[in-house]
Amino acid sequence: WYQRRVREAVVSTQSTGYRPEQLANLIMDAHNMLPRREFTATELRLNYILKWERLMDFGMTYFIVKFDKSKKEELLSVGRTSMSRIDLSPPHDILKTWHWTSVQGWHVNWEVEKLTFEVDSDSFTFSCNSAYIKVVHEYIGGYIFLTIRKESDTELDKEMFYKLTGGWQ
Repeated sequence: WYQRRVREAVVSTQSTGYRPEQLANLIMDAHNMLPRREFTATELRLNYILKWERLMDFGMTYFIVKFDKSKKEELLSVGRTSMSRIDLSPPHDILKTWHWTSVQGWHVNWEVEKLTFEVDSDSFTFSCNSAYIKVVHEYIGGYIFLTIRKESDTELDKEMFYKLTGGWQ
């Protein structure tokens, strides 16, 4: 009864590629592997948040961009530790990833709304088609600020933060 109920209520077989019986068995196996003790609501929420933060795409923001040397639109994924260039057509392959520690500099041409960044003696220029270029600039500046910040419990260097994120002012 429980397996049938799980199949009807939770499982979308179109998105997973599994048969309903296989998914029900996977869910039951995962459920049986849980520790047999009572959790408080706070512990469950914290556990959920910690697992969510471990997901590969956690904290990623996506922009549709067009690089100058490319003929088609692509995705730019901006996250806590890196930014990635992703092919828009399925299967959405990651074409290139740049970690914030390797970014040597970036600047925005506000008149033509293009952002250029330098990484390891290479230069990449793109325009953003899904948002104003200022938004992409602020994300990049904010994440670089978090990367170069020494300790999280120290006083914020507001001047450095505004310098990295507020170049449009």
